[in-house]
Amino acid sequence: MWVILIINVIIASIAIIAGFNNRAEAFSLFNAGVVFVAFSIVLLLGAIPVYRNFDTSSVLMFVAGILIVLGIIMLIVSVIARSTRKINLQDLAIALMVAAVCVVYFIHNASLNFANLLVPELALIVGLILLVYPKQK
Repeated sequence: MWVILIINVIIASIAIIAGFNNRAEAFSLFNAGVVFVAFSIVLLLGAIPVYRNFDTSSVLMFVAGILIVLGIIMLIVSVIARSTRKINLQDLAIALMVAAVCVVYFIHNASLNFANLLVPELALIVGLILLVYPKQK
């Protein structure tokens, strides 16, 4: 499991460096809210395979709960404030990749099987696709 964690960290680190290279844009509450909600969904889905391990699943669900509440609050405030409602796919991609690394780290004591790695690896792949997608236009 440690090998998979190290590989995911390397892939996510390279993608984060490439994604944040030469970036200058304003902060958006709507974008931040969407990123928080996506991050929390990955954490919640990652807690499903390890639901019998109370320590791991409770940490994942606690952090996901805090993030989803903050994300919903940010989305509500952005709707009330009528801020721009544009989602930056690079931010979403980076959040998915970091969430995948977090899930793999928290479930590293679990057995190495397909069910445990499905959510984090799928999040990493979707993050890589979203990171490359805007650059094709």
